[in-house]
Amino acid sequence: MCLHSSKSSSWNSVCILVHVIPEKVASGHKVFPLKPPWNLGIVGRGRNVSWSPEVVELCKKYQNNSVVAIDLAGDELLKASSDHKEAYEEAERCGIHRTVHAGEAGPAAMIKEAVYLLKAERIGHGYHVLEDPELYRELLRTKMHFEVCPWSSYLTGACLPDFRKHPVVQFKKDQANYSINTDDPLIFNSSIDKDYSIAKEYMDFTEEDFKRVNINAAQSSFLPEKEKQELLNTLYEAYGMVPATS
Repeated sequence: MCLHSSKSSSWNSVCILVHVIPEKVASGHKVFPLKPPWNLGIVGRGRNVSWSPEVVELCKKYQNNSVVAIDLAGDELLKASSDHKEAYEEAERCGIHRTVHAGEAGPAAMIKEAVYLLKAERIGHGYHVLEDPELYRELLRTKMHFEVCPWSSYLTGACLPDFRKHPVVQFKKDQANYSINTDDPLIFNSSIDKDYSIAKEYMDFTEEDFKRVNINAAQSSFLPEKEKQELLNTLYEAYGMVPATS
């Protein structure tokens, strides 16, 4: 859920949405055997900076209901991540998970800032991490999760237009912790099938590769541990895989 859409956005409307949407999703859960999705509190770089503490407070209010994480998105060229440091510190203190869009169009330095200044647990996109080999090796070691979106990275020009040279190819080779996702389906007129098709056709993804990234996604999700393990067990059984041991 994006909370930085325009200056005319009403904070009261935002609060109502955060309250109502989980109720509607829970109603759907009675019909479809799926876990309700967990909403993200999202703040934006460079505008409505004063909202970030309020977004964290909203996360705290609904922490036991639907909201499990805060995200930072927006134009990386504004270089305003530090404006949200206090909000992210409060989120960490309260056990609210943290993800940051970084290294999509911006340099690897934005990823370093997200990891070490904002204590991000996941990185949205993160393609330009490859520009800093030392940082990349460290994030491989710590198993930082990258949320990659091949199709949107093509449309936005975040990566080279040749999918065969996409950073995901290197991530796959290095067995990095990443998942394949669809970014803003309505905006980019996309679906997960499209992103998977790109990975299969241009990046030589096999069925085993797709299984791996789905396991990565589940392991790096912000689900409560019990539900995360249930999801992993379901995937292991469906894929005929032996659960990994730590």
